[in-house]
Amino acid sequence: MQFDLNEEQQQVRMSVREFAEAEIAPHVSEWDETQHFPIELVPKLA
Repeated sequence: MQFDLNEEQQQVRMSVREFAEAEIAPHVSEWDETQHFPIELVPKLA
């Protein structure tokens, strides 16, 4: 079995990681405390 990601999958993975680091990570503690996730981020995830 091969579990390596192809180039396209690696690009998607990197894009998601960059988005999470820029848009989610800085706010995660606050959102956890308030138990709120801003729905406005969902379209940005697409």
